[in-house]
Amino acid sequence: MTLVFDGGIEQEIQTRIRLYDYSTGQQSFFEWQAGMLGSVKNKRVLEIGCGDGEFWQYLLPCWQNCDITLTDINKKMLDVAKNKIGSYIPNDNRIQFDQVDFNDLTPLLGHRYDIIIANHNLFYAENIYRLLGVIFGMLNPRGVLICSTVGTDHLHELIDLLRKRNANLPWLAETWAKRFGLENAYDTLSTIFPRVDQFEYDNFLHLPGPDPIKAYLMKTMKGQLSEWIEQHWEGISAEIQQVVDEKGHFRLTPHSGFCAARKP
Repeated sequence: MTLVFDGGIEQEIQTRIRLYDYSTGQQSFFEWQAGMLGSVKNKRVLEIGCGDGEFWQYLLPCWQNCDITLTDINKKMLDVAKNKIGSYIPNDNRIQFDQVDFNDLTPLLGHRYDIIIANHNLFYAENIYRLLGVIFGMLNPRGVLICSTVGTDHLHELIDLLRKRNANLPWLAETWAKRFGLENAYDTLSTIFPRVDQFEYDNFLHLPGPDPIKAYLMKTMKGQLSEWIEQHWEGISAEIQQVVDEKGHFRLTPHSGFCAARKP
């Protein structure tokens, strides 16, 4: 199904993204999501929390002659996105970059958009219902909000392994999903938007050994687990390697997807 529309930080993110290089799927998450969104022309588009801009590598080739505003709270990350997107073919798109905190969209309230994108970040909202209300008001009639997130069991094999050593170890995916995750996104969005469609990405990660997992964990939760990981890594690594020796890989199961919430 393809949706049809009507009318220091960089290193941290890249390290976490690199875990997904070991996907068994034929498409990365962003590539899959971009394919689901299909082609559009002549739209006004806003992305809140654009990160390093990787998503647009897949979107720009099929989104033509659009007015696109990319925002992020972090100026350095916005510069990374600007440099990265500058290497893509623009297809006559007009792109601007603004430093904006999506918890305060006041600088953008005078504008209206056909599409607003919020990928893997609505769980950071100080008040999700207030933010969604503001987004609804910023959309043109028949506009759509595209927002991705994770489920509570995202990479569950990994947290299960770690919690053998500390049953109370925190895990960001669980925290994020409880705020705005695949289990509650539909209901949350439906309080404001009359139509919501939800799509889930189905794949596995097959890791060839412990090293990429350690690199990921050392950046998870902004490095808050790094000291604990170093203390316990010998045992964790040995357990991962044992599985790899037996099965040829260590399997992780991402649970991610996105919603399309439409304004009448």
